[in-house]
Amino acid sequence: MRICSRDEEHTGGQSVQSYVRRVIKYSIIAFVCGGCVAALCLWWVPSGATLGQVAAEHSRAAPGAVAAASQPTTAKAYPSDELSKACHRHAAALRGRLDDTFTVVTFPPFVVAGQATPKAVERLAAGSVVRPAGAMWARYFRHKPDQPITVLLFSGNKNYRDWAECLFGDRDVAHFGYYRPGDRTLVMNIDTGSGTLVHELTHALIAYDFPDVATWFNEGLASLHEQCRVLNDDIVGLTNWRLPALQAAIRDGKIRSLRDLVTKRDFYGPLRGLNYAQGRYFVMYMQKKRLLAKFYRYLRAHHNGADADVRAVEHVFGKPIAQVDADFRVWVATLKFPSR
Repeated sequence: MRICSRDEEHTGGQSVQSYVRRVIKYSIIAFVCGGCVAALCLWWVPSGATLGQVAAEHSRAAPGAVAAASQPTTAKAYPSDELSKACHRHAAALRGRLDDTFTVVTFPPFVVAGQATPKAVERLAAGSVVRPAGAMWARYFRHKPDQPITVLLFSGNKNYRDWAECLFGDRDVAHFGYYRPGDRTLVMNIDTGSGTLVHELTHALIAYDFPDVATWFNEGLASLHEQCRVLNDDIVGLTNWRLPALQAAIRDGKIRSLRDLVTKRDFYGPLRGLNYAQGRYFVMYMQKKRLLAKFYRYLRAHHNGADADVRAVEHVFGKPIAQVDADFRVWVATLKFPSR
């Protein structure tokens, strides 16, 4: 992409029985102690380690769709040496073209540049990029990026808009931030918070795992992550500001059917705002029912053909989509934002 220039005994004469007993005894002791040491290694982080070092280790060990312990020994390490080198080359290019208000850090596959101190940029990258990505790879996505993904974090609306135009010629930009799929770049006004960052990160990652994903699910899952709790192997959406408009539309009879939402390819049409809300909370409903990951995997494997999305909904829920829709609406009415 084009970036503007700115500024780890011997037994002697003992009997065989005694020898065997001692071997068994010390084997048990060694096993127990070894387990304790391993547990401590998993828990302890050296006090001198930086956030960047910890985050980099998390990135390299981020679980995939299969837990690391169950992956075949032939599985390739991620990220590859080639990808890491590509990220470092890209970071060097960014440092040479952005001005001295930026800090550039690399956590392959991510190259993060932000208008903040090194510690602040490391913290943002670790907490709002690396950790959510690891959770999404653990929960949903089998395939990971094989090219660098750039994350640009601008301080304030003016810097955000000025740099978006300078770097990409983008003038009509969203208030919070946006994703450029062509050059795999997230462009953010980070002063508005990190919710949009995780939203756009979802788009960047799902593209490698399910490039043909329907827009309603792509935006629904990404919107779910606007307000979320990130765990080591899961990412859980919480209620957010989109709820009141959806509840009002349901009360007033102005919401479209769930069948329409998942079959008509008009997500960005006149009902765009309501589509985001309906998509987000239907995905959250599947999360509540513990069906979301199952639905994603099924849809990914069976997304071809007419009404594929409807069939996926009915397969996972085990009931007609009209009944799923009715149950969903009743559930939405029970939600509160802000939650208490």
